[in-house]
Amino acid sequence: MGFKFDLADIKWIKGSYGLPEAVLKIKVPSVTSIINSEIPDPEFDEFVAQVGKEKADKIMISAGNRGSSLHAFIETFISVYSKSKDVSEALRITQEQSPKTLKEELIPDDEIEEGRNLFYKFYYSDYAIQFVEMLALEMPIYSSTLFYRGKLDILYNDKLFGLSITDFKSSNGRIKKGSIKELKHFLQLGGYAGAIEEMYKEKNLKINKASILCVDKQSDILQEITLSGVNLTDYKEKFKTICKQFHIKNNTEYLIK
Repeated sequence: MGFKFDLADIKWIKGSYGLPEAVLKIKVPSVTSIINSEIPDPEFDEFVAQVGKEKADKIMISAGNRGSSLHAFIETFISVYSKSKDVSEALRITQEQSPKTLKEELIPDDEIEEGRNLFYKFYYSDYAIQFVEMLALEMPIYSSTLFYRGKLDILYNDKLFGLSITDFKSSNGRIKKGSIKELKHFLQLGGYAGAIEEMYKEKNLKINKASILCVDKQSDILQEITLSGVNLTDYKEKFKTICKQFHIKNNTEYLIK
């Protein structure tokens, strides 16, 4: 199928020599959208079938709010601690600022409290001071060759691995080894790492470790799902494969030729 577009998507901007230029806005899929489209999830489908779509949607919205709340607390803490190196000060500012920010985003009070309780599990773990050499938080990422995008939680220097990335997630239980959820996490990390390396290709930047840090409602022990070395390389390639499949399926393969 040939390249098609809607004329309404064209925007006029001031271009070279001050002349008007027509720019076509292209819808670029997120890493998560690509993975959810290309990786079937029978467990989630069964969950929706059991509780019904309406209830499932409410549960997912609530889980999303809880995750947003957790992110706000963790990221405020890391941001302050990486500058002050004072754990107590970072905790004080986090407790003051994060609820205010979340209320402005219309997150319900009970879900702010859930996120706060999950944050304390992070705070009292060994991970709280792991990200002291923070380089970027909430980092927008993209691939200009495979046309996908996303937002990374943190880019930092790990004491053992060097340049590393981590995404924070809340969960209702531990992620089982070999599960679809674990596979999706691995692919997300592969997509993020590949995009960052492409963005900074001229600087020969290389991600040495990629991880998902899960804060579990059922346990005080955090779960870290990690890729490094050949495993990380493997999942960068696997994500590229499903990304190409996504574009072909959605008739946007012209973007990656």
